[in-house]
Amino acid sequence: MPLTLEKLCQELNLSYSGNGELVIRQVCGLNKLMPGGVVFINVASDLAEIPSSSEIGVVVPVGTKSSDHNLIYAADPLALHVEITRYLHPSSEISKTIHPTAVIGKNVVLGKNVTLDAHVVLYDNVKVGANSILHAGVVVMHQCTIGENCLIYPNVTIREDCWVGDRVIIHSGSVIGSDGYGYFQRNKEHHKIPQIGNVILEDDVEIGGCCAIDRSRFYSTILGQGTKLDNLVHIAHNVEVGAHSLLTAQVGIAGSTKAGHHLVMGGQSGIVDQVEVGNEVTILSRGLISKNTKDHTVVGGAPARPAKKWKHLQALFNRLDTLFARVKRLEKLVERDSASD
Repeated sequence: MPLTLEKLCQELNLSYSGNGELVIRQVCGLNKLMPGGVVFINVASDLAEIPSSSEIGVVVPVGTKSSDHNLIYAADPLALHVEITRYLHPSSEISKTIHPTAVIGKNVVLGKNVTLDAHVVLYDNVKVGANSILHAGVVVMHQCTIGENCLIYPNVTIREDCWVGDRVIIHSGSVIGSDGYGYFQRNKEHHKIPQIGNVILEDDVEIGGCCAIDRSRFYSTILGQGTKLDNLVHIAHNVEVGAHSLLTAQVGIAGSTKAGHHLVMGGQSGIVDQVEVGNEVTILSRGLISKNTKDHTVVGGAPARPAKKWKHLQALFNRLDTLFARVKRLEKLVERDSASD
């Protein structure tokens, strides 16, 4: 969608300086500047990384000055760069139609402008809100509710009785409402415990690719409003994660854990079952919380401990070979002195 810098700023009601006739074609990053691209910086000193008089538009903080660059002014450069990205690279046109191969059960309720692509399957008593998009191969089982303006990518499965709020995004391959991992043992054999609860995804949740969110045994597994999951995340049954949490790749939360709002979990980190984690807790990558954790805590390691202490212990661990060699030398000195007595 090429257009001039002047036209772009007119369309988005922006202020600029520089060459208004510069043709803008795309957005780009500082690490790979492209002619006709728009990049952003958060501090004026970063302009030094961009060649002067280049064919680049630069989103900059208000008050930044340069006569050698094409500047677009913003109170929040990142947020404006995202807005420009959406403008220059709009989503593919959505059909807002129901494909003839879609299978729709009894008593299904579809809101206005719902899109059902090829081979979507809706079981009985499903509700889908207005403007929601279900791409090819999505399966929604009995008595599920999907809110408005949701985007569900190909080959997602939403099991029976689950509830999905408004503006939820679910990426390909994820399963919402798979059975919780529940068994009891008799005579050295494992017997399945029925999982009769559901999963609730509150408004503005995003689920990455190939995630598994288990249904509760009795009640609900809950992901709070605005929570975002990376790919390959597993949430076990009965878990509750508070609003606006960030869970990155290969995170696992075991059953019946309750976590507060703004939880942040680094890659491959985890929480054991049946613990309570406070608000605004951060777990560094590969950390493992194994006990109740207070609000506003940053932890690392397995088992997790305060990040400062964990980093100190890691530094000591990295010196073990040196310390071991010193101990061996001391032992030899002691043995030699003992032998000479």
